[in-house]
Amino acid sequence: MKRNIRVMAAGLVAVLALAGCSMSSDDSKDSSSSSTSSSSASADSGTAKDTSNLKVGLVAVNLNSPSIAAIKDAFVKSAEAKGWSVDVFDGQGDQNATNNAADDFISRGYDVIVNNSSPNEQMTGVMEKAHAAGIPFVSIYGGYVDGVDAEIGTNEFVNASLITQEMVNRLGGKGRVLKLNWTVLQALRDRDAGFHAVMSENPGIDVVKEIEVKVPGQVDDSYNQITNVLQSDKDIDAIWIGWDELAPSAVRAIQEAGLADKTFVMGFDGNSFAWDLIRDGSPYVMEPANPFPPMGEKAVQAVETLAGGGTLPSKVIYMKPCLMTIDTVPAKGEQPDWDTCAFFPGEIS
Repeated sequence: MKRNIRVMAAGLVAVLALAGCSMSSDDSKDSSSSSTSSSSASADSGTAKDTSNLKVGLVAVNLNSPSIAAIKDAFVKSAEAKGWSVDVFDGQGDQNATNNAADDFISRGYDVIVNNSSPNEQMTGVMEKAHAAGIPFVSIYGGYVDGVDAEIGTNEFVNASLITQEMVNRLGGKGRVLKLNWTVLQALRDRDAGFHAVMSENPGIDVVKEIEVKVPGQVDDSYNQITNVLQSDKDIDAIWIGWDELAPSAVRAIQEAGLADKTFVMGFDGNSFAWDLIRDGSPYVMEPANPFPPMGEKAVQAVETLAGGGTLPSKVIYMKPCLMTIDTVPAKGEQPDWDTCAFFPGEIS
């Protein structure tokens, strides 16, 4: 009964995640019409405010991340199309500097503060100052906490449960797994939780080692760590990585160990270099690709509603990822159809 309850609950969460708002990428041909014709928000006509010339301060924890940069680019493009001005601050991995920049935007009277992927639990002081000044605080991929006016992202517990269970399925319920992650960001912690939830129900899977990757320097560190493991243990069936920046180093280590026909890798996010690996038939075989450009566009819609005096039906807006496999990965240089793409393996024809 206990397991049935968990399964039912996970199913409900997955349904809710799939019901999240989604739209086409700004790189796709139909993006502009999609982003303007749908909205997750409803305006209160009695308190409507002019949003034609908003001044937005966007802070990002680290724009060296391709995912975070993709969110920023889409947000800025969509916001500037509305005539807004957007000033961007790159924290380069320094959370204190990121918070200080947001505080500076508040003191200078910006209309909205947007957080791009910094952990919101570390920005509660910024939220308090923003609210005291009557400034909305909108977050993209920062994890919901009390004080966030809108959080746009994906349900990473659901994503991790899906990809981890698919890994188990491919192994037939038995195998030896290596895991790498960096549990600082909320999204990566949610993925960690999903991994452990699935592992708790699959005693036939032996998690050989869990590695906390060093950031910055994650590419070199992950390569060295995986190489060290594979030098002494050739019986690794799968490698689970917390985000796909680690995919090239994992594939390289596997290939150099002569295990390309034995060991496969699964990860997360949805960056073009990871899709190249999938497309080329490398050991990197699957990931849920998050709709990072549409997230930026959806955040602009939330900003417009909140700054205009409107309300959102929910402070958390989940969007649907696309499952990337060799059968679903788009052609090089193209984006998936974020509206119609497969999320579950069973949706792949």
